[in-house]
Amino acid sequence: MSSREVEPELLDQLPSDDPVAVKIHRDILRFNYLMGNFRWIGRELSQCLRPGDRVLEIAAGQGHLLSALAKRGVINEAKHVAAFDAICPRPVNCPEGVEWTVCRAEEFTDYRNYDVILVCHFLHQLPAEVLRELGEQFRHARLILAAEPRRHPLAVGLCKASRLIGFSKVGIGDGLTSIHAGFRGEELTKMLGLNAAQWRFTYSETWLGSYRLRAEQINEK
Repeated sequence: MSSREVEPELLDQLPSDDPVAVKIHRDILRFNYLMGNFRWIGRELSQCLRPGDRVLEIAAGQGHLLSALAKRGVINEAKHVAAFDAICPRPVNCPEGVEWTVCRAEEFTDYRNYDVILVCHFLHQLPAEVLRELGEQFRHARLILAAEPRRHPLAVGLCKASRLIGFSKVGIGDGLTSIHAGFRGEELTKMLGLNAAQWRFTYSETWLGSYRLRAEQINEK
């Protein structure tokens, strides 16, 4: 698994209310809880969020991350919270006051107006050239928190073994596709084109299969 392999995922080819899509969404949510991605984003955000910050979640899916953050009170101090997804309409569990848009990441035109960008399980779907374009859009942010799949043989083995605890065949299939497109080390910051002279990076990789990036502007706007 020396290099990324970006392939289409089944979930992105289905309506959000398709029964197969519902299974995959359920498994993604369980994967995120098992890997602790929501807890990690919540901890990081609680340390870094400032009163008056404008927060944006990219590819927010069914709104589970924002719902978890709202229940913990993590985003209460934000001046404005927004989210978008390419497929899912505004979910019923989306916190009150969140501005929701249906659009692709490449089509969103308002990145420059957000201080904090949250991404959970999405950037791995994008080829290097699209990541570089998004990185140009992200340069106005103060903080980026991203939780993505870790591209590692152990992650592959654990994903396959998840059938033993009830994960679906389609969820595991998309999970394996995600892992093969995942990240290691400094790959994501380099693909985004974030300059080390302007950003402070913190990376971590968990044995359960999560790759995490915290990127903070050194010289603030």
